[in-house]
Amino acid sequence: MSEPQILHISTVHGPLDGRIYYKEVRSLHDAGFHVGIAGTQATIGEHDGVRILPLGNRGGPRWKRLGRDLRAMLVMLAHPNSILHIHDPELLLAALVPAYLGRTLVYDVHEFYLERIADSEWIPRPLRRALSRVYDVLERLALRRFAGVVIVAEAMRERYRELVGDDRVALVRNFPYISPAEMAAIRASAHPLGGTPYILHTGGASRLRAFHTMVAAAEYLRARGCSWPIVNLGPIDLSPYGEGTADLLDRAQRADVRNVGLVTQETAWSYVAHAAIGYMPLIDVENNARGMPNKLFENLMFGLPLVGMDLGNIAAIIKASGAGIVVPPEDANAHGEALLRLARDEGLRASFAANCAAAGARYSFHGELTRLTALYEHITDSARPTFPTARTPGPLRRSSSSA
Repeated sequence: MSEPQILHISTVHGPLDGRIYYKEVRSLHDAGFHVGIAGTQATIGEHDGVRILPLGNRGGPRWKRLGRDLRAMLVMLAHPNSILHIHDPELLLAALVPAYLGRTLVYDVHEFYLERIADSEWIPRPLRRALSRVYDVLERLALRRFAGVVIVAEAMRERYRELVGDDRVALVRNFPYISPAEMAAIRASAHPLGGTPYILHTGGASRLRAFHTMVAAAEYLRARGCSWPIVNLGPIDLSPYGEGTADLLDRAQRADVRNVGLVTQETAWSYVAHAAIGYMPLIDVENNARGMPNKLFENLMFGLPLVGMDLGNIAAIIKASGAGIVVPPEDANAHGEALLRLARDEGLRASFAANCAAAGARYSFHGELTRLTALYEHITDSARPTFPTARTPGPLRRSSSSA
């Protein structure tokens, strides 16, 4: 197969990740660009016409990512004529050699990483500030050789315009990329719980996602006679709870919090489409306050009434859209009362659902795709810093069969 125009690379996220594949890669492919993925799987594959190069299976201890990072660096070196779009902070180190050899690199900043590192509970507390500073230095060292940066929030722009120039920073927010036909098919799919009403959280079980508050809110519901389960989709990492983990899981089971784990994007959409209430618990840290999570916009698009945190951008969007109820972070009684109010008032749920659907129509990925392709085209059309072995990809061209 010929070298792709654009190659997305990740050693952390799955190749069919919600942002990487279901927003960026799929929309680029549908628009007629020759795009590929180098991702966390063991063998060469393909998904709906998109080639997937293997970097090694996901999972295992963090140190095992080093092998995947090395393979990612070799992939970057082997694709001199592609735009190499990387998605992980770890890959900044792997990208240093390709960047200094003139490869065309774009960094996709999924989160406010400086703040996220400072809040990461898997990092010993005395090391967090130091590692945040190390990451800051690594970004500044690597990105000055990058062709562009993709950000998920406007608040990131000031930092990255300093490193690559404002014309090489593209805002690509986590809005859903779902066609009307797909929406109809998802709504027509089988109910995941056979018709039983449920509350949905799509963020996994972790301290940053306030799993302890979710469990306590579920207990509040049971104590007041509400039997609706809370379904929790996503990765599970309860290590920050230490010795309290077993007790927390036992309480979750008794309160009917169902930790489903990781599911495919299509399965996640089916859960969203059939849920009665969307629930977004978070702890009050800066990364959560500044973020604009994918699940918020998917919930809006599917018309799912929300209980969200009175925190930063999430609260602002829910309030402006009239999409649900905002509650203080980690106030389990307030969470439980808001969920109970929605569970008992079908009319209120319907009102919020209508507001969500109206707001969701404004949050489409099509506008984000326009900015992403404009960045790529700017990179290929304009002069770049010249290095001894630099090769600038040729102008982007869409296939003649694209819509």
